[in-house]
Amino acid sequence: MIAGKVVVGFCYAQSTMTPQWRASYSMVVLRDARKTRRIIGEFGHEVSGPHLPTAKCDIVRQFLAHPDKPDWLWFVDTDATFAPDTLDRLLASAHPEKRPIVGALAFGVRPAKDAKGHDIRNSVGACPLELFPTIYVYGENGVGMVADYPLDQLVQCHATGGHCLLLHRDMLADPRWLADGHAQPWFRMAFRAGGEVSEDQFFCMKAGSLGFPVFVDTAVKTGHVKTFVADEDLYLAQRGS
Repeated sequence: MIAGKVVVGFCYAQSTMTPQWRASYSMVVLRDARKTRRIIGEFGHEVSGPHLPTAKCDIVRQFLAHPDKPDWLWFVDTDATFAPDTLDRLLASAHPEKRPIVGALAFGVRPAKDAKGHDIRNSVGACPLELFPTIYVYGENGVGMVADYPLDQLVQCHATGGHCLLLHRDMLADPRWLADGHAQPWFRMAFRAGGEVSEDQFFCMKAGSLGFPVFVDTAVKTGHVKTFVADEDLYLAQRGS
């Protein structure tokens, strides 16, 4: 396991800071206080959706300016659920040089579609929902999602989401992030192959262009709180696995 100090970063609105996240995060902090005492601070920004990239960049700046020079920044969304040992397991999978970006397994939710790509709707317009893993690869046709990801393994990919993401200081401090003079060096909305990508995918795209690999540890599992919890059990059930 790679030792090192950790700062936690999260963005929230009162409607998205879920009780499930508070419970999960409290258990991580309690475990850390009892065992390793790696967590030395947190930066929480209350922010609405359009300002999310700016807030995440501000968190990176605060992290890099921290007087104790912590090694790792752990971004975790406030609608996530996760086990008490999540941070320990991400640290065990990460490496400052070989694996400076490691995400946990997370799932998004979208309307289900038919074979022609149209939303499936019933007589009153309601649409069933389906889960998808936020593990992405890039090809000639744009961004592709890895539906059949390896179970319980460390997987290299081109991009993942920021639901539960561990980042190393040296990678974030690389001066090449600042080379274009943009006000949002690390996180910003962008386009690839004619399609819009999220600020988290932009981060991974730029990291890859700078030579920093992206990994997802599918053994480190999270839930995504909606009116239900989107997690691996539900995803595999939908796929009949």
